[in-house]
Amino acid sequence: MKELVFQVEFLSDIVLPATSNTEGNITQLDFIPGSNFLGMVALKYGDFEKSFDVFHSGKVRFGDANILHNSKQTYKMPLSYFHKKLEEKTIYNHHFLEKKNFEPEDKGGLGQLKQLRNGYITKEKEVVHIDYSYSQKSAYDKENRRSKDSSMYGYKAINAQTSWQFTLQYEEISEKDLELLIRTLIGTKRLGKSKSAQYGLVEIKQNGTNENIQDTTLKSEILLYANSRLALVDENGNPTYDLRYLCDGLDDANIVYEKTQIRTSTFTPYNSKRATKDYERVCINKGSVIVVKDLKPEQLEQIKNGVGAYLSEGFGDILVNPDFLNTKDFTFPHAKSENEQKQDERLKISQIFKNTTVQFLANRHNTTIDTLEIANEVAAFVSKNKKAIFSNIKPSQWGNIRSIASSNEDNFMESINTYISNGTRKWEDKQIHSLISAVNNHTINKQKFVKLLSMQMPKVKEQKND
Repeated sequence: MKELVFQVEFLSDIVLPATSNTEGNITQLDFIPGSNFLGMVALKYGDFEKSFDVFHSGKVRFGDANILHNSKQTYKMPLSYFHKKLEEKTIYNHHFLEKKNFEPEDKGGLGQLKQLRNGYITKEKEVVHIDYSYSQKSAYDKENRRSKDSSMYGYKAINAQTSWQFTLQYEEISEKDLELLIRTLIGTKRLGKSKSAQYGLVEIKQNGTNENIQDTTLKSEILLYANSRLALVDENGNPTYDLRYLCDGLDDANIVYEKTQIRTSTFTPYNSKRATKDYERVCINKGSVIVVKDLKPEQLEQIKNGVGAYLSEGFGDILVNPDFLNTKDFTFPHAKSENEQKQDERLKISQIFKNTTVQFLANRHNTTIDTLEIANEVAAFVSKNKKAIFSNIKPSQWGNIRSIASSNEDNFMESINTYISNGTRKWEDKQIHSLISAVNNHTINKQKFVKLLSMQMPKVKEQKND
């Protein structure tokens, strides 16, 4: 299929709820579904030469829009990305890990692993997160000319001044219909919820290129990355999560389930033209990673061309062996622009305020920063020294150290040094030196540092023994 690339500039905040519900805890989408762009074009439904070809035949597909980072394309965080609990430096691709890697650290494995689920990455694995803002609203009482009683609601919106990109794929449509498609999309438009209020204003331009990060060579095992939601259907047309329906002729022997990582969701789209809801859709979420093996060339070609239903709305987009899934372990680049560093940096407030309330809030802010720094130091110490130095220290000993640190004695470190240096459970010189040096090098609050450290050490050991 041929492809056109469009960029979307947010001129205002955009509300994109993940469900058509109006009550309860409503989650927000972190991408723009292709159905939004299809809806913009559908306003000109009667002006097309062959409306059926454009909207119902699958010859035209409106892709999802993902956020751009420094003009670079981004991809939903792959669900195959894992890291050690309490240590986020090294990222592991789940499908490359062997059985021995899932053993506890004291048995030579990686220990307990945690899955990354939020955010986006670029081709270079730069991490991008979507910024939201929340606004509290109230319905208006026209008769009394004031806010309506018991009618408060809130909107969580994606911030303005962000750039997004989507693709339009097409084949075998007339030049006139293609020209009308482009002309209808380009310009100032509205999308999302509450378009008649302060939200939803965007500008669409035909611009940009779509990078190729796939390796479509037929291999024994192939990594399939869901670049959009997948809505699979069985032979009877019923929605299903069964991965055998990715393409024709697939069976359980072709799916490597132990290396596959997927998440699912359901939603019921609302059709404003018919003023009613459509059938509920069951979806495999963006970012899911499916590992298949022993595919035939025609099966791989079918997967590359899109899987499942609702392809015209952006569903079914699969990337084959994308670059960011082809390494076992790596680290995210931490280089940030100057503006990003200023936004992320949390500084303590040194100013003294006359207003007692303001001073109280400033003190609480500083305490929070101190607590986070202590927690980070403790996490780093535990990760580095738990297995290497303190593996034979029992939880009861850490409990005694915590009790001593909680005693509020001015010389509590002397008491701890005496406890670990004498008696039947005397520590090794290396263990004593490591603990005392860590406490002496700590500058914020030595007592809190020791208390948190003595709580985390036995906790990590208990997790490993599970």
